[in-house]
Amino acid sequence: MPVRRSLALLFALCSPALADEFADKATPLLSKYCFECHGEKKQKGGVETHHLTSTEAAFRNHRFLENIAKQVESGDMPPDDEDVLPSDAERKLLVDQIRGTLKKLDAGDFPRNPGRPTVRRLNRNEYNYTVRDLVGIDFQPGKDFPADGAGGEGFDNVGDAMFVQPALMEKYLSAAKRIVTAIYEDPKQLDRVLIAKPSDKLPPAKAARTVLLSHASLAFRRRVSDEDLAPMLALFEKKLAAGATYEEALKPSLQALLIHPSFLFRIEADQPDKTEWKIDDFELATRLSYFLWASMPDRRLLKLADEGKLSDPATLRAEALRMLEDKRSETISRHFAGQWLGFDDLREVSAPDATRFPTFTPSLRVAMYRESVEFFNYLVHANRPASELLNADYTFANAELAKHYGIPDVSGSQFQRVTLTDPNRGGVIGQAAILTATSMPLRTSPVKRGKWILDTLLGTPPPPPPPDAGVLPGDDKSTEGLSFRETLEVHRTKASCAGCHEKIDPLGFGLENFDAIGRWRTKDPNGNPIDSKATLPGNVSFSTPKELKQLLLSSDELFLRNLCRKMLAYALGRPLEYYDEPVITDLVAKLRQDDLKMQTLILSVIESYPFQNRSAKR
Repeated sequence: MPVRRSLALLFALCSPALADEFADKATPLLSKYCFECHGEKKQKGGVETHHLTSTEAAFRNHRFLENIAKQVESGDMPPDDEDVLPSDAERKLLVDQIRGTLKKLDAGDFPRNPGRPTVRRLNRNEYNYTVRDLVGIDFQPGKDFPADGAGGEGFDNVGDAMFVQPALMEKYLSAAKRIVTAIYEDPKQLDRVLIAKPSDKLPPAKAARTVLLSHASLAFRRRVSDEDLAPMLALFEKKLAAGATYEEALKPSLQALLIHPSFLFRIEADQPDKTEWKIDDFELATRLSYFLWASMPDRRLLKLADEGKLSDPATLRAEALRMLEDKRSETISRHFAGQWLGFDDLREVSAPDATRFPTFTPSLRVAMYRESVEFFNYLVHANRPASELLNADYTFANAELAKHYGIPDVSGSQFQRVTLTDPNRGGVIGQAAILTATSMPLRTSPVKRGKWILDTLLGTPPPPPPPDAGVLPGDDKSTEGLSFRETLEVHRTKASCAGCHEKIDPLGFGLENFDAIGRWRTKDPNGNPIDSKATLPGNVSFSTPKELKQLLLSSDELFLRNLCRKMLAYALGRPLEYYDEPVITDLVAKLRQDDLKMQTLILSVIESYPFQNRSAKR
């Protein structure tokens, strides 16, 4: 952005006419009518408004501003039983202020900021993949590391959530020893790692330097200095002087390389006296490889970075396309889609009752998971439209999963692309991994499934349940003859529960023909016909997954924005801020311009301002 425009925008944002407009016109109305129930002391429904005291505060909390505007505009808020209610003019003024602020946000009418990812360690998956690509060891040496917490938009690669516990450092050392031991136990592998050996023309110290320089250049993902190598060479020379062979003398040095901070952490250099800057080519190579491969850059990427060529737009795009063709790009499906859509939970979290669902075998669990991975992987590799996430006339299955779905003529254990004739099944909504992960051990959960659609697909999470919400039965077999839907209807009569359930439950009811492990059914465990009729607020009705998908596709802006938001957050490895909203708007526009193709989204993220730049402050 030109300096003159940046300063003009900064002046405009700080000027009383703009900076205080929200505070002058909207905040007094919020204080008068909202703070008592949604303020510092009380937060009904988990909603807080007391911090909305300025334009910047409104920007930072933009995710729920439109919901406030809708509630005020419709008259739902403040509720009719309040002693003092706003006039029509006050309602209009507040709504106009909120929507005017959101328009400024979408237009990027403020100084742009590329953001600043926190220095972060490699997470477990990244560690395992990086070790595999560095030295060829593929036994997942990081499997004993503590689980990585999810941060930001729900991903485990966000630096803010990746704490370094003292016990983790011990595990790094233990893993390094196991990795080096495994290398030395395999003569072929040892020859691949020890690329130089002493000879008449090559002294041991120079041979060791060649080995360590070659591997450190890859491991550190940057140019390696003599200062970097000195401690590792000192370890080598000490062991050699003590009588160790050349190979044995290199062991401590290789272990030291694997616990070096430049290997374990992704570090980007600050640039003094600058508020923001373009990252260098090595840092770009690292961002690119951990986005597309969850692993280190290969030699080709690092060579281009060393030559200063990677940041050339045409070269960067060509390299991204090359990397997407590589099988390592399946990590986007496993770790981006798996965490975003939730099918990653199927592997260890979901626990269908073995007595109620005896066909849910370990191999079926794996098949369900592989279907979702293969499906998303195909969307990326075949450059299919993002809309097929919601509805597709195909899936991927082996014989066991096809039998589970009632699909004929599929044989063997290998996964294959299968054409679907049932319009209810296609897309992630009809995949058993999702349906099982959003169910309880003994029954389906319209609430969990409805919340999954609102939160995961549309990015509009409902507020948390109130403390007095009560607990629904864990089993849908009823001794009183009630269907689970009827039981849930009783629960919804509570005034504190009705508002949210009105939005959540219909979405889940529309999926009730899928049982708790994703099979199609026409009767519930009590023998009652499945009642999947649903009516959303606004008197919008549907009764099948097919019709639900059509509704989602007919108004896809929320879905596309959420997809772009999640992809950008995963690529950046940081929580998204209000200043990222114009980037998301731009990503959606580029998607629409190219028929929603998945590779267009990925390339647009890579070419985006925050992916290639960073700031001194958040």
